[in-house]
Amino acid sequence: MCDDNRVIGHFYGVGLGPGDPDLLTVKAVQILKESDCIIVPKARYKAESVARDIVTRALGEDLPFEEMVFPMSRDKEELERHWNSAAKRVVAHLEEGKNVAFVSLGDISLYSTYSYLKRAISEIAPQVESLLVPGISSIQLAAAAFQVPLALGDENCVIQPLPADLNDLDDVFQYNDNVVLMKIGSRLGDLKEYLQQKDLTDKAGFIRRAGFPDQFLSKDLSTISDEETGYLSIVFVKKGGLS
Repeated sequence: MCDDNRVIGHFYGVGLGPGDPDLLTVKAVQILKESDCIIVPKARYKAESVARDIVTRALGEDLPFEEMVFPMSRDKEELERHWNSAAKRVVAHLEEGKNVAFVSLGDISLYSTYSYLKRAISEIAPQVESLLVPGISSIQLAAAAFQVPLALGDENCVIQPLPADLNDLDDVFQYNDNVVLMKIGSRLGDLKEYLQQKDLTDKAGFIRRAGFPDQFLSKDLSTISDEETGYLSIVFVKKGGLS
């Protein structure tokens, strides 16, 4: 627990945008330059941090980085161990009066590990306050790359993680004009088959690693192999089509 009489540093959650360092906001750059510690998440101990790469390309390598592992696991006990361990390290920095920034791809409030970390910090140091700095999401960049609006006029837009049962998407497509599917993982083949059955293939576009140098985009899902998948991929479906 923090001593309430102790001067405590500021804690920031900073959205880095989708991958292009030029898409960092002015506020994000300012806070990162002024931070005493920049927490960069990665999925495995020996893996490289994608978030660190973005910050490095934007601001250089000579920054006070600290990498923390947040495994991509469904084991809640394992995840909580990592969140709690990371929370204690962050609080220790704050107790020293350091300003700490936790960085995350895209927008800090959209599927970000930051929210879990902040919850763990609040449990051991409820007096810690934080400032969230929003970032451009891959969803917004995808729409820009496809050169179509996410929504227009009275249209709606749904952001939907790919469900375990793809039949759960039936109502999603029936009642919504624009659908962004995220967290596709290794199931692109199944999704392509589903969209074909629903006559939606010609209304869908695929983008992987939006904003990165190796960004891949296609408006024709039939030409994409099932292996064109993985982390940082989304499918955007518009009832009116992407053309």
